[in-house]
Amino acid sequence: MTTDAQPHSSAALSAAALAFESHREFEVLTAPRTLTGSLFHYTNDKGLFGILNSGKLRLSPYQFTNDLWESQPHYPSFSQRSGTGTGPDLALWDEVDRQLRLHTKVGCLTQDVTLPDTVANPDALRGWAHLALWAHYGAGHEGVCLRFDRDRLVESFLHHSGPASLAFHGPVRYLGSQHSPAIAGIDLEQVAEFGIDAVSLAYAEASKDHLFFRKHIDWNSESEYRLVVLNESVDYDYVGIRSALTGVVLGRAFPPEHLPDLLAALEPYPGIGIEQIRFFNRGLHLLPFEGGVERTVRPVSEVEWPAARRNGSLAERLQALRSAETEAEARATAGTLMAEEHVKALEEGIGELTGQLSSWPGTEVETYPQSRAVPPQEHKASPGVPGEVVHYKHGFMCVVENLPTYSHTLVAAAAVQVLDGRRLRLHAVRHDRALAARRQPDRRALARPAGVPPVPGSAGCVGHAERADQPGAHRPPGLRPGARQHRRG
Repeated sequence: MTTDAQPHSSAALSAAALAFESHREFEVLTAPRTLTGSLFHYTNDKGLFGILNSGKLRLSPYQFTNDLWESQPHYPSFSQRSGTGTGPDLALWDEVDRQLRLHTKVGCLTQDVTLPDTVANPDALRGWAHLALWAHYGAGHEGVCLRFDRDRLVESFLHHSGPASLAFHGPVRYLGSQHSPAIAGIDLEQVAEFGIDAVSLAYAEASKDHLFFRKHIDWNSESEYRLVVLNESVDYDYVGIRSALTGVVLGRAFPPEHLPDLLAALEPYPGIGIEQIRFFNRGLHLLPFEGGVERTVRPVSEVEWPAARRNGSLAERLQALRSAETEAEARATAGTLMAEEHVKALEEGIGELTGQLSSWPGTEVETYPQSRAVPPQEHKASPGVPGEVVHYKHGFMCVVENLPTYSHTLVAAAAVQVLDGRRLRLHAVRHDRALAARRQPDRRALARPAGVPPVPGSAGCVGHAERADQPGAHRPPGLRPGARQHRRG
């Protein structure tokens, strides 16, 4: 239910929106995070069919990574005993870097994180919900995101690596800078004894976290999990995925013409679920696949909108709209002060009613700051739009529901409006949902147990009253004698 928030100024609404945004971001930052057993891999249609048809995920050479920390040369420290040689030259540095870069292959995946259901956006950190990854690696949302069982994929990866290989896996840590303490370097005498290739692999093994699982913080939105293998090959490497693949997530713009090929490629993978991303109002939603893919390009509308009722150029009409909004905000501020004690009286009255209704057994009673008592035809017109000018409105609503099935509801509501000429209009309504459904004419409230007093004024009604409010006059709560009243039973 929406609540009253007066005055409805653009400044107040902007502040409320900013506070709501900040709260949602704070929720995501501070809520408990649960790492699931899934990993996701974003790819385009070519990569998709290559993976599914071969049953393998490709690991790419380290030199093709995007982060300069990884794609540019890395120079380790060298050491040797005093007097045993002339020291290293630049060619040795280049050779160590070549050995590391050429023989290292990396598979990049995305971790899957869930948040509690109490968070407004519990899917904010899911592995399939990274807009940047869809744009960069998922072919601008036309590709897919493959879901894998992490343990099964790692098992396949480790089984694949041979005795002359080094295989590492784990999450990437993101840093603003990498000025970590010195790590073990390369001993020149060992280079002469065992060969530069063996010493380089030993250095990589000792420094694996520093070398392969650190990236600049600019990439932290990827939430990356890596498979890293070093071996004698300088070509791509591959990991079997047939036992690890658990699902396919289609991008929101996945081409419908690719769907038959996708379904055919999934035939060797029984039980694999298909889902699709939907994007609505700046939010990603994961929905079950229902056998078809809608085209995401909306047709160009051919509707010719009617001309504005207001005369004038665009600049003149925009200025008139701004002026109307400013005037409405000023009226709402003045109306808030004028109606203050009347709103307080309504709040006290609804509180007293709630107290009496709470004595009824087997029911739940809730009170809301609501102006639902105002009938639709008497709502205020938007600023600048022809219609009755309502400066301000506020009200309260009390709802009684039977437990545990919520099968029987009583609603009592009251609201006040401030009109032109310092006039006030009071609205009141009581509605019994069950009795209205049976169309019984007596409109009684919920059945009262013995000894429980009736609610004052419990006869079913909808009505309103208007009165002029005189500056400085004593205005006790409720309608005064002489007020114009309208009641509809």
